[in-house]
Amino acid sequence: MFLIFGIKRLKRRLATMLAVCGHCGRPAAQVIVRVSTWFSLFFIPVIPLGTKYFSTCTLCGQTMKIDKDQATQMVTAAQQVAADPDAPAVPYQASQPLPYQEAPPAPYQDGPPPLPESSPSPLEP
Repeated sequence: MFLIFGIKRLKRRLATMLAVCGHCGRPAAQVIVRVSTWFSLFFIPVIPLGTKYFSTCTLCGQTMKIDKDQATQMVTAAQQVAADPDAPAVPYQASQPLPYQEAPPAPYQDGPPPLPESSPSPLEP
């Protein structure tokens, strides 16, 4: 007799909502996903090993790990917006900053930076 066992990851989309992306800094749809890891026996998930939550920006494609409280807060906000379709679409702003990477720097205020001094180009007379 032999046993077939392994690890299985199950993904579940919890919500899709309009929020400001912490990576690109623009309002875009954010997909909230729960990934559960299970010990499986004969291809049947039996024992849960862990759960992680992720937020993916549909505009820039950046995926960020979020904690359970932030995921729950974002799903609740998405459900409230879905319950009131007449409400204006306002991007979600978290009460605490999400653990995203730092946003890219703002464009130059006074134009692009000067080019470095170099030898004249062979095309110039």
